[in-house]
Amino acid sequence: MPSLLKRLIPLLLSICLASPAVNAADDWQELPANPLILTVTGELGCCPQGQALFDLQRLDALPQVEVKTLTPWTEQEDSYRGVRLSVLLDELKAQGQRIDATALNDYSMLLNLPAARQYPVILATRKNGKVMGVRDKGPIWVIYPLSDFPELRKEEHHQAMVWQLKSLNIGR
Repeated sequence: MPSLLKRLIPLLLSICLASPAVNAADDWQELPANPLILTVTGELGCCPQGQALFDLQRLDALPQVEVKTLTPWTEQEDSYRGVRLSVLLDELKAQGQRIDATALNDYSMLLNLPAARQYPVILATRKNGKVMGVRDKGPIWVIYPLSDFPELRKEEHHQAMVWQLKSLNIGR
């Protein structure tokens, strides 16, 4: 077994050294190959131009979590999967104090930043294991875990559960 390991180490080193380093921030500023589903703008420490662009693949590359919750618009508790909003903000080095979320129909809502950081609020791209299309409140739905945290069952959080999300603007 040690001889196999000795042969693999040089191979692995050559692969690592030959691969160019990828800077995620550079990638986020480039138009994605697949359809654009989310634009994040504003005070982003990661991106000098203040803009990050995401397709489903780029969002899926971030750590994913699952939330099971009932919403005011659903008849049963469903499972939603996506990236935590706080994780996305951290990845982008967002420095603002507010988040304006805008939907495809231009509905806009100011999200509660402390709640977005304190609770597992997610940008859901999947419902019950299936990618959400526009007809299913997708491609992205801001989901608050209402079933797990009764204190979130308030109108302000219901209004912040923007579906068909297209953009986030981080500001002061």
